[in-house]
Amino acid sequence: MSSDWTVISLREPDQRTVVEAMVATVPELNVRETAENSLLELFTDDGEVELVLELPRLVRVPQEVQRLLAGADVSAVPGVRVPAVFTPGTGDPSAEPLWWQDVHVRDGLPDATARADALCHALARRCEGAVVVPGQVQP
Repeated sequence: MSSDWTVISLREPDQRTVVEAMVATVPELNVRETAENSLLELFTDDGEVELVLELPRLVRVPQEVQRLLAGADVSAVPGVRVPAVFTPGTGDPSAEPLWWQDVHVRDGLPDATARADALCHALARRCEGAVVVPGQVQP
């Protein structure tokens, strides 16, 4: 089983930003590209995959973020503005470009959840975003 984390950000998590976040938070893990370079697998020296990062995608219809993540637990990064899509009444969500990046965490591995939390928050901090943590999303 796995848990899915999502980073919704105002700036694109480009390759340099992703590498900086990984070095800052999970330097003990190895990295390889898979699935025709659309995924990054982060794994231990024993070959155990702990985290899988999907390439970030530009959200073309910000209202879809609200629809898909309605009721989700959102974790803000201290000192970073939360995208308007998560704070109704604070601005026009359609006026902001949004980037969506999923991080899949293999459950049952020691430290995997803490590593995912640290990595996702590092990405959100660097890209002006918020983290949608695993949990029950309300329909």
